[in-house]
Amino acid sequence: MGEPFRHLAIPGSTSNLGPGFDALSVAVSLYLRARVLDIRADREGRLRLVFGGPAPEGENRVEQAYELACRRYGRPAVSIEAGVSSEIPMGAGLGSSAAATIAGIMLYQAARGAPVEGDVLALATELEEHPDNAAASLLGGLTISCQLDDGRVLARSWAWPADIRLVVGTPDVQLLTRHARGALPDAVPLRDAVWNLQRALLLVRALETGQYGDLREALADRWHQPARAALVPGLQEALAIDEPSVLGVCLSGAGPSILALAAPGRSEDAARVLGDVYRRIGVPHTIRNLAAHPPATTRQPSTAAERERTA
Repeated sequence: MGEPFRHLAIPGSTSNLGPGFDALSVAVSLYLRARVLDIRADREGRLRLVFGGPAPEGENRVEQAYELACRRYGRPAVSIEAGVSSEIPMGAGLGSSAAATIAGIMLYQAARGAPVEGDVLALATELEEHPDNAAASLLGGLTISCQLDDGRVLARSWAWPADIRLVVGTPDVQLLTRHARGALPDAVPLRDAVWNLQRALLLVRALETGQYGDLREALADRWHQPARAALVPGLQEALAIDEPSVLGVCLSGAGPSILALAAPGRSEDAARVLGDVYRRIGVPHTIRNLAAHPPATTRQPSTAAERERTA
């Protein structure tokens, strides 16, 4: 078994980035780490996890993803024991569930000793129900994800601008994704759909060209943030920030974390400005000043069709 299978560092992520609902995400420098501790040729194909810190409450996505892979591709001939630790806060809108899902699939590959012959992102999306966070955890960098009609997921990643730090404020409350999704409307007006599409494209172009003055408008959203504002302490106040150190603000994933993009060289100032929002409303919180996790320089094709094209 190669070293990449034995030692895993799966990044967390922030998704949506304002208007890019369920499509855009960026991997961040918070990690779930897994290390294979023992391998037993018992033909049972079981996974045993040893947690470095508190075990997750409720559902364990690492185990769920491993068992889903077993049902899909067959149970491995060996059982493995793995140590798992995570610095990604749970229920915070920073991709903890997706990172755990990717870790479970990779641990399945560790038990097999080889990559699975299938679409890893499609498998992860079966558990996650949306592909964006899983794509960032798997590919790194800034990612765009498209769910195809046949169930596959097409995802691409590229480098996030190195001079933009991601400042994340997390109030001391959890918000489960299913609750945040329950607040969403069943439909959005056509004018709001067009409005968001315009800004999602502007966001990608602004990041690509360094036109950072466009980011405040490009991060605006009419699809999900208004519906979730009542669930997220400080969101309305943060969206109103007008400071030179902050290029723009949006909800991080489904929340309750809030993401501020820091102007180059001004991340400490941006962190102070975002922290002031929570201090003014009296909400205990954690501020994280994060870099983007870089995209992989090379990656194995994730689908059979990609493997055929690169053969």
